[in-house]
Order: sequence, then structure tokens, then C-alpha cells
Amino acid sequence: MVIKKLLRNPLSMIGLVLLLGFVLIALFAPWIAPTLEEHKNEPYRVPRFGWGSSPSPPTKEHPMGLTQGKYDVFYGIIWGTRTAFQVGLIVTGLSCLLGVLIGSVSAYIGGKFDEVIMRFVDVFMSFPFLIAAIVITAVLGRGLDKVIIALVLFRWTGYARLIRGSVLQVKQDEYIMAARAGGVSHPAILVRHIIPNTIFPVLIQASMNMGSIVVTAATLSFLGLGAPEGYADWGQMISFARNWVLGSPGEPLKYWYTVVWPGAAIVLFVLSWNLIGDAFRDIMDPRIQA
Repeated sequence: MVIKKLLRNPLSMIGLVLLLGFVLIALFAPWIAPTLEEHKNEPYRVPRFGWGSSPSPPTKEHPMGLTQGKYDVFYGIIWGTRTAFQVGLIVTGLSCLLGVLIGSVSAYIGGKFDEVIMRFVDVFMSFPFLIAAIVITAVLGRGLDKVIIALVLFRWTGYARLIRGSVLQVKQDEYIMAARAGGVSHPAILVRHIIPNTIFPVLIQASMNMGSIVVTAATLSFLGLGAPEGYADWGQMISFARNWVLGSPGEPLKYWYTVVWPGAAIVLFVLSWNLIGDAFRDIMDPRIQA
């Protein structure tokens, strides 16, 4: 039923088509942008075709041009799609898992335990997310694994609060009381009865957060705190263009390709997840349906 409604929604269809396009690019990256023989063991390393400092315009061999340092923009965009999915899915999955576990257990137990856990959550949520991620990444060191740790550390709190509110409403329902009276264990009640009936808002939020996670990871790479230099990452591809955004004297658009292609990839990736998340929310929210 949900899938049928998604397919009937024009905006969700646009999001699904965009997302499917990115999925196909990620799956077929080795064929779309083959790895050079000398980089066979490092497929995410963007090949260089020279050592000049200025970008080179698009050619038949390099359809999206070469950025600063002569890195191939096309290769960086294609393989950067895999990087975006890796970071987005891992961070979202771990954040959801941690948030759902802590939030549901806290709400189910209730009392002072719930108060302590929520104050702990408030402490984490009081920090500006991007600044906190920058600080943690700077402390841990450069690398996508460090970016993932920093993002998960400050992303789970939103999911914990969201599912906590739902669990507080559901745990007093009659079917939960009947399960308790029937001798069902507390973990079983949580896993079998409560979480399946409260997880949908979390899934909707997760789909809408995928894009923001990728943007944050790209921002960290742009600032030199994310992927190592030469790694296929959209944020780093834009970082290579930072000195050429304004073009050259009299030619402001001379190096447009160094910014437009990675920027368009980020915008379309974020747009696809947001459109799907919005449509999914409209379908699942009974107030909107009414």
C-alpha cells in the first residue's frame, strides 16, 4: 500500500528516479569510470593527469575537466557517489540503531532512569551539530572513518527523542498491558510489539537526514577534515575548486566545471532523499491523510 502511494506521488517519483540513478552510478562505477592499472588496489584514489596548479577544461578524455592538481572531476564524481552512500548509510544506520535502543529503553523503563537519560541527550543536543562534528574530527584526525564516528556521536540523539515520545504513548495501550499480563518478557515486548509500532517516524526522519549527513561530510572534507587528499569525495572535489570559483580576470565562468559538477551531485543527491522523505511522511501521517 505504501509503495503504491509512493509511486502515485509525482514528487516521490522524481526522488525515486534520482535516487535510482545514483544507485546505478554507484553500482557500475568500475565500468563508468575504470580504475587505472597503477591504482587497482586504490579504486577511490582520483587519478591525476599532470602536475599543474590550474584546472583544465573538459575534453573527450576528461568530459568534466581536470581540477586543481589535475585531478579528474568525472572520476571523482562517479566514485564519490559510492563514498556518499557509504557515509550516509553507515551514519544513518548506526545513529538509528543507537537512538532507537536508548530512546525506547529509556521511555519503557521511565521514572528517574528516563529523566537521567534525557538530560544526557539534552547535553549532546545543546552542541551545534556542525561545530561539534568539526571539533571531534579535528581531535580524532583526518579520515572518513573519523567523520563517521563524529557524525554518529551527535546524530543519535534526535532519533532517541523521537522514538521516546512514541513509546511513551504506546506503552500504555491495551495490547501492551495484555502482553505483560500474559508473562511476555520486557525485551520481547519492546522488540515484538512496541518498536514495530513506533519505528515509522524514525524511518521517515532517517530518510530526510541522509542528505544532510552527506552535506555535513562534504563540508568536513571541504575544510580538510574529512577524506584524505585525492580521495573520491564530492566535498573534496569542491575543495579543489576553492581558488577558482571566481574564474580569472574578465572570465568569471572560466572554471565553472570545477564547482558545478560536484555541487550538482550534492544538490541532486540531497533532493532525492528529501523528496522521498517528504512523500513518505505525507503517506504515513494520519493527520495529513485526514
